[in-house]
Amino acid sequence: MVAALGAAVFLVAGGCGSGSSGTTVLDVGPTETAQKLPKLPPGWRAHRDTKAGYAIGVPPGWKATGQRHSVLFRSPDHLVAMTLAANRDPVVFDTSPERFATQALGGLPGFKVPLNPGKVTPFKGTPLKAVQTSASGSQAGGVKENATLVVLRHKRLVNYTVAVLANSQQAGAGVDRAVALRMIETLRDQPVKDGRSGKS
Repeated sequence: MVAALGAAVFLVAGGCGSGSSGTTVLDVGPTETAQKLPKLPPGWRAHRDTKAGYAIGVPPGWKATGQRHSVLFRSPDHLVAMTLAANRDPVVFDTSPERFATQALGGLPGFKVPLNPGKVTPFKGTPLKAVQTSASGSQAGGVKENATLVVLRHKRLVNYTVAVLANSQQAGAGVDRAVALRMIETLRDQPVKDGRSGKS
């Protein structure tokens, strides 16, 4: 569907706060601790990645392809793609979740015309502070897609950006999109550690 979606979401999310200075800043904020996953639906598995720093429930048949700071999930029929990116740069919190969501959705690449985000609303069902916005558009290849962008924050520790793209021309995509949104509700913070990502 969108081969570079994972990298694109991380770049968009990271673009709101990158730069560094030559000074060292001591962080005296809250300590990041692992959040426990909720009870998952039957057949779902827990997926934890300590490189990007997250835990999430994954339904049967969904595949995950991870990079250092992001992961791409695909539904079994490939009608829906969901990308999750984590950003712990303190600068990211200078932008409100609402504005961040609008900028991130409007900046998603691959569409003939930049997406025009709709009203930002709360995203419920999660202990994280979360908002969402949606838009529809046509990919450069002609496929029409519905896009939803969710921003979730755990205090001033981590900002998660999740983009869900669903093929609006296929009826089955609606069910897959609902599953993807249910997955987002299970997202939990995990401290970043050295080593390879894994599942449990």
